[in-house]
Amino acid sequence: MNPQFFSTKNETWTNAAGDTVPYKFVPGSDKLKEKTAKKIYEAALEAEAALENLHTMMYYAIDEVKRKIANEYKVQNDKEKSFGKGNFTFYNFDRSVKVEANMNDIVKWNNAMMTEALQCLNTYLDGSLTEANILIKELVTKAFSNNKGMIDTGKVFQLLRYKDKIKNKHFQQACEIMTKAQDIDKTKLYMRVWVKQEDGQYRNINLNFSQI
Repeated sequence: MNPQFFSTKNETWTNAAGDTVPYKFVPGSDKLKEKTAKKIYEAALEAEAALENLHTMMYYAIDEVKRKIANEYKVQNDKEKSFGKGNFTFYNFDRSVKVEANMNDIVKWNNAMMTEALQCLNTYLDGSLTEANILIKELVTKAFSNNKGMIDTGKVFQLLRYKDKIKNKHFQQACEIMTKAQDIDKTKLYMRVWVKQEDGQYRNINLNFSQI
């Protein structure tokens, strides 16, 4: 649906209910809101298009750098260059600009299995809530009830790191269930640009590519 905007050229304006209102009876504040909303909407569309174009340009530019590095490496070493799982960082010549490209797996969790895992974790904590595993309790709370009411993937993976340290059968069972409950929904590419500051630290240039 394309939004409709009215102006002084329109003798009548139509509201959300479908009622027509003569221009002279439209309040001044509504006229200003109409004009301002149109200006912001058009600027937002331009910014969105520019961001999408930048995302595409960065994707192919980073790939070109990787291919160039791989070609030079093969010539010098007579073997293929490995870039790991897809994470890649490079700098300009004086290292004042840093460019990052990170491939992250987006995990989809089986809700029924995660509920079962939580029950096992609670059983473990109820039977052994010592000072040593207060951290585990905090991780469990954050992992299963983040601020969006969803599974916090990062916190779940932190819990799984304790699998070899905590030998309790309920905790071990929970880890096994959580491991089976995860499935790679998709892989997301995150690209970032950093610029070095006077103190030597890098500042991330804010580019919100999360929805692209």
